[in-house]
Amino acid sequence: MSESAPRGDIATVEPTPDRPRAARSPHPGAVALWLLLLTPIVLALAEAVRSPRMNYWDFWRVIGITTDANGSLDPATFTELYNEHPVVLVAMLFWADAKLFAGSNAALGIATFVLALATYLALWRMLPEKPTGLPRLAVLTALSLLVFSSAGTDYYGAGWMGIQWFAGIAPAVVAIAFAHRGHTVPATILAVVASLGHGAAFPVWIALALIAWLRRDRPWKVLLPLVLGLGVLILWRLATSNEPGSPPAILGADTYFGSVVTVLGRTWAASTADTAMVCGVAMLVAIGLAVTDAVKRRGTAPEQTDQVNDAGWVGLGLHMALAAVLIGLGRGRYSNIEGLSARYAIIGLLAVGALLVLLAVRAQGRVQRYLVPIALVVGLGTYAVGSSSAYLLRKDYPTQPVLAVAMQTGAASVVKKMNAYPEFLPKYRLLGVYPFTPDFTLGCGAGGPELGSRIDVAATPVITAAPNAERTAGFIESPAVTGDTTLTGWAFLGGEQPDCVLVTDAAGTVVGGGAVGLPRRDVATEFGTITGRAGWEAVARPGLKDGLVFASREGRLYRLSPAAP
Repeated sequence: MSESAPRGDIATVEPTPDRPRAARSPHPGAVALWLLLLTPIVLALAEAVRSPRMNYWDFWRVIGITTDANGSLDPATFTELYNEHPVVLVAMLFWADAKLFAGSNAALGIATFVLALATYLALWRMLPEKPTGLPRLAVLTALSLLVFSSAGTDYYGAGWMGIQWFAGIAPAVVAIAFAHRGHTVPATILAVVASLGHGAAFPVWIALALIAWLRRDRPWKVLLPLVLGLGVLILWRLATSNEPGSPPAILGADTYFGSVVTVLGRTWAASTADTAMVCGVAMLVAIGLAVTDAVKRRGTAPEQTDQVNDAGWVGLGLHMALAAVLIGLGRGRYSNIEGLSARYAIIGLLAVGALLVLLAVRAQGRVQRYLVPIALVVGLGTYAVGSSSAYLLRKDYPTQPVLAVAMQTGAASVVKKMNAYPEFLPKYRLLGVYPFTPDFTLGCGAGGPELGSRIDVAATPVITAAPNAERTAGFIESPAVTGDTTLTGWAFLGGEQPDCVLVTDAAGTVVGGGAVGLPRRDVATEFGTITGRAGWEAVARPGLKDGLVFASREGRLYRLSPAAP
């Protein structure tokens, strides 16, 4: 039969092709949440990139005590605790930074960012199917604001601190994520790694056991973490500690309790001890109720329940609470507000994240309807509170070059004052850690003066505290220009900050330098339309007396006067 209908018959109706569906535009709220989710991640990476090259604090100590006279890593030192914490992973990472990146602080900050990103992705993977849609995206955004909070700026801006903490916390959180899915073997391996990284990771063993029990996993999955955790505890107590025996304060039980709760409560009040303590107590109670409820539901509910979905979050909350207890008991020997230190920020932030997800998973009624604003208030609120500690860290950024010059000139008193260790200077030089690198400079630009250069003192114009017609002035605030001490003052050249500051002896030989661009609001207020960063700090070699100070901009040198304004 012919497929076409003959003329005169009822014509067949050709099917109308489906109209292409209009592309669905993304919900404006979803776009905003995605942008907000990515913002703290980008800002954390930017903080690491812009941080000073010169390293800080514990980097110098750990490098000094874990290397031998030849600058090689000394595994024999791994049996010693550093501030009550294992130093194995940290020492290896610091040494690798010294060898590969000349001890770059920024490199450690970027490595910390990678560990923090792994932590965040592990939390993302742990999030159960409920909630969905915008509420789910809001929770993920809040977790981003917590993991990459401004309260943790120290981790990225002072990379040594980030490595110390995330070397333990990151593998511990990833271990919890594996246990949350029932993968005990990788969780156990990562827990071992975490235990070599930092003492704050030790409670992960209890968390892994609790997660396996809540999931109704096989008994060996519950017992294995408990047995290994007990072994870790024994080894920890057998390790040699470098902590002093007697506490430097008269203590009571309340001192330790205050120290514990401020570790958690600083998330909500970074600089107010009383508020931090109240918030810390509330968080401890909330975590305790969450664990109790999970245990109760495990005992009464049938085997197949939604409880498996939040087992990892209960374990994470318990881990952070126990970590706060360990830190509080260890640091409470100094004061009841030790937990306010920025280095402990990640403990409280992850605890808040665990409680938020548990609230989201179990949300009912109005809480479920208002989950988006609740998550945003938690995330943005904690991020805003953290800006106070971020501000304090950044105040130290501009002065780091002073430490570099102090090391180069052997100014031991200033090196020690800036929390480095003059007794290890030969090791730093042997390792080739910055500033003991060929590219060290005083910052005056290509062809500018460096240590050992000569300046024609007689031919250099002198500026005073009174601005001249070129809007140029400078002043030495220190009473005398001597060696191995921190010299301070201010200068603006053509209304702008200098490129560098130099210290010479009376003959004009450069024997020191330092940092420029330090914020000086008082100077900007006094003289009007000039830079707000006219401050400088400098240091010179030991033994200098009656030295001279010079400032330079775009190759033009000026000698600063010590005359009073």
